[in-house]
Amino acid sequence: MVLLIFTSTSGYSFAESWELSRFKKNSGAFLAGFFSGYAAHELGHIIVADAFGFETDFDGLTIIYPGAIMTDAERLQVSSAGFQAQWLVSELALRYRKDRKLTDFSDNYNAGLVGAHLAITAAYMTFLRNHEDGDLQGMSEATGISNDKLAVFVAIPALLDTWRLFGKNVPEWVPALSVATKGIGVTMIWTF
Repeated sequence: MVLLIFTSTSGYSFAESWELSRFKKNSGAFLAGFFSGYAAHELGHIIVADAFGFETDFDGLTIIYPGAIMTDAERLQVSSAGFQAQWLVSELALRYRKDRKLTDFSDNYNAGLVGAHLAITAAYMTFLRNHEDGDLQGMSEATGISNDKLAVFVAIPALLDTWRLFGKNVPEWVPALSVATKGIGVTMIWTF
């Protein structure tokens, strides 16, 4: 939360848009960023679950919490921890892109971090929306809000971040709104 607030207070200047043609120049860097972004999402779940004293285990690519008896607030915080982590990582990556003169490697790596955020969100918007061990399902069980409504909420910052990564002459309100939606989400999660 503190890092999201910090990043929202810095000035808004924009990196040039990232184009898929850059992927060809250094695809390894993009893939490293992508897998780092995916790892950050999963690590978010592990860190928050561990902070509450819950064990974690893997069921394929899914993190599960065997034997955990969670309050609704804990379930919401653990289930949403992956989204929170990817929001933070993507925000830092987008800020890094705008604040630095980028090499092909660093540009592709940071684009990969954001790409993971976009891909994970797209997966939860579609085929993972109602997965029994999925993040949205856990968030829905904790809050009573439907998976569909939660999917729309997590889609908003992803759509804005897509514009920030690929857009040209992105208006200043786009990153501000993206950070605001992430900040509102984090605040609602931790004050539930």
